[in-house]
Parts: sequence; C-alpha cells; structure tokens
Amino acid sequence: MAWLTRSSAPLAVALLSALQPSCGGGDEESTSLSATLPMATMTGTGSSTTGGEGSSTTESDPTSNPTTGPATTDTSTTEPVCEPGSEGCPCLPLATCMPGLTCEGDVCVGPGATTGSTSDSGGTTMAPMAMCGDGQPAPGEVCFKPAMTLGMGSGPIAVATADFNADGHADIACANNMSGNMTIRTGKGDGTFNALTALAAGMGPYAVATPDLNNDNAPDLVSANISANNMSVYLNNGAGMMIGQMPVATGGQPRFVLAENLNGDDFDDLVVVNYMSNSLTVLIGDGIGFPNPGTVAVGMGPTWLAVADMNGDDSLDLISANYGASTISVSLGNGLGNFGPPTTSPAGGQLYAIEVADLDGDGKTDAVVTVPAADQIFVLQGNGLGGFGGAIPYPCGADPIGLLLRDVSGDGDLDAVVVNRASATVSVLRGNGKGGFAMPEPFMVGMMPYTVAATDFNKDGALDFVVANNADSTVSVLLGDP
Repeated sequence: MAWLTRSSAPLAVALLSALQPSCGGGDEESTSLSATLPMATMTGTGSSTTGGEGSSTTESDPTSNPTTGPATTDTSTTEPVCEPGSEGCPCLPLATCMPGLTCEGDVCVGPGATTGSTSDSGGTTMAPMAMCGDGQPAPGEVCFKPAMTLGMGSGPIAVATADFNADGHADIACANNMSGNMTIRTGKGDGTFNALTALAAGMGPYAVATPDLNNDNAPDLVSANISANNMSVYLNNGAGMMIGQMPVATGGQPRFVLAENLNGDDFDDLVVVNYMSNSLTVLIGDGIGFPNPGTVAVGMGPTWLAVADMNGDDSLDLISANYGASTISVSLGNGLGNFGPPTTSPAGGQLYAIEVADLDGDGKTDAVVTVPAADQIFVLQGNGLGGFGGAIPYPCGADPIGLLLRDVSGDGDLDAVVVNRASATVSVLRGNGKGGFAMPEPFMVGMMPYTVAATDFNKDGALDFVVANNADSTVSVLLGDP
C-alpha cells in the first residue's frame, strides 16, 4: 500500500473505605456513539478531544450515571494511640496518609510541614509555600487559571498537541466524532489561538495522534474512525498544510491510536486499538506506507493502549486496557515490531484508560488505570516480567475517563491527571514518588470531557492542559498560573 510519498514533504491506599470519599462514577457510553450520527462538513470553530468509554457492570458499553459519596472524618480515642495514616503517625502502604496529610520520612504530617528540623528540639519546620500567580514556577505548585473555551467541531472526543506549522508554538488538533472531521487551531505562543481549519475524516473519528511518518521532522496527523473501521492519514508539508492520503484499514470499531517507533528505524509506527475485534492493529511504517499490517489479540473490549519496556529487555511492549474483560494485556515485543501472545492481569474493575511508568523507583513499570464505575483510579504495581499486582484505589472525580501521567507540580514525581466526564472536571492527584497519590485537586472544564493533552502553550515554564468537551463541542484550555 503506497499512500505516503516522500515528495509530499510533509491509596490514598484503601484508607479504610470510610475514610476515602468516592469520586463519582458512571457507566461507559455506547461504543457506536458515532455510528448513528450523520456526517457534516465543519467550517466553523473547532476544538480537540479524545473519547473514552465509561464503565458498567456488564461487558457491553454503558451510559454514565455518576454518584459521589461523602467523606467521613477520623475518630479519636481517649488513649494516646498512634493510628497509622494519621498525623504524626507512621504512613500507610505506598507512603500514603489520611486525606489532607502527606508522608514525609515515613511519618504523616500536615500541609507545609516536614519531618526534618533545623531546631534543637527536633520538631517540625514549615517548608516554603509555593505561591500561585507570581509568575515564577516553583516545586509544589498546581495552579491553573479559569478555563478558556475554544470552539472546535461537533462532538470533540480526542485531542493532541504539536507544532504543525513550525513556528515554535504549540498547536491543538481535535477529532470530532459527530461532525466526522478533525480540526486544528494553531497557537500564537501566548496562550491564545488562531482560527480553526477543518480536515474531512472517516465516519466517527474517535482518537487522534501526531506521528512523524516520513521522517521530515514535521508532525503528521492520523485519526481512528470508529464507524468506518479505518484510519485517516494526513501528511504535513512542513508548513502546517495537511495533505490527505488513502485511508488505512483497521479492525472493528477502532477507538484509540498510539504513535511510537517500535522497531528502531527512522519512521514512527502506529498501533490501533479495536474495541469490537478484541485486537490491536500494528502498523510498522517504512516512510512510504505500512506494507505488512499485523494483528495482536488482546482481551475483550480494549479501549486504550500504552507502550513500555515491561520485562527489561530494552524492547517496547504493548499494554492494553480491556474494558470488557476488566483486564490488562501485555504483549511482549522483540524490538523489530513483532509482538507475542498476551499475558493477562486482572485490573480490579472495568478500566478505560491506562498509563504506565515506574512510580516508585524500583525499576519496574507500574500502571495507573481509570475505572469509571468506581469513580476511582487504580494503581497496579508491576512485577518486572510483564504482569501487575493487585489494584490500589484512589479517589478522583465523577466518572473518570481520560488519563495522563505528568509532573504537574514540578517536584520530580509523576502526578495523575484525570478527566472526570460526569463532574466536568480535570483532577490532579499529586504523586509521592513511592507509588501513591494524594487527594484530587479538581479544575472545571466543559461539559462531558473525555481526554486531555498537556504542553506549555504560553512558554512560561508551567504545564498547560487542553481538554476535549464532547457535549458542548468545545475544548477547554487550562493555562498554568505559576
């Protein structure tokens, strides 16, 4: 198949369930969301988002029905008992503490305190406070200005960022499920954006990625089209003009696409997650096309994908979130673009999104997943062989769907960025570098948000977010406020 041309230049542990508030939850929405939606040509404003299914108690696609649970307070006794997880007492597993406390030196302390002391008494001392809005990014800051709303296409469900026109500023690309197109807004470098341009896509675009398919250092654009069972491909001419190519066949109901160099050559490759086919389509690029598409079987109803070296052999492996089966599949790679049969680990619930990283510094890759029906994210520790241990829950917002792992607070530890579909928020859960996360810090966005991308839009050194809001056909831009 020759559709590319070089000439086109382009948990809080289980803090005792009574002590941990539930984060709101809901069932997943129908996988054929766009199958019943008419296509339209977009000429108006646009925004980008990524879509995701919620969760339910069945294997079929659910509809969201979030609930939230009240938090309860700790009770004290008349005797001086030091209960693990409470202030001044030993930390719980994964260095977690009761809500509002942090684990410092294996002891739970209050906000701003540290167990180290510069006084003779050995008491706690107050750490310098990070200050939002002073223009100086500092470790510990998780600060955002009120969301800025940008119009995109109809039903934006997936979002990505890249510098498409080579002007040094980050741009936004969005897959719009209902209008059957992708839209781009180029950034001005100050946190504002130009008028949108629209690109026709296949029916029901559901996910977006920005690979460099022909090694010209210009980001190209692809969308996974859930109703067309194919992928739309656009080559960048190097100045931001996207040139459409022939669509590429995928499996049934593709709903996620990931770009990565899987075989160490000069060209990015693609992996498409096929919800209905229970499979991954592996597309190894050669700069001209994808000559030998491969298929990897995974668990029932896959919805998301991550890549990492799971077994320490310096080759990238595929890690899929199987919503229908409530499992994680790991297919080990050989470094040449080939992948073996999957091994399976239980996820603890019907997961939607998955991100992987070494969260506790033990050299083994761990996983974080969103579980919409539980209103929580789960942390699963890796065993270094391609498997995961039991799930440890953490609260987030109502009906969590999209997920990123980024160092938002600037302290060197990865934080969880969770998109909460039913509560119209993005929550940041600060990581402690030991595998645990703090209580969620929510930020309001648009209606029915699905996915989030992160970059620095205004070059102030603080991380910014862009979120796809499916219900109001917008994206929300959250600019950091250092």
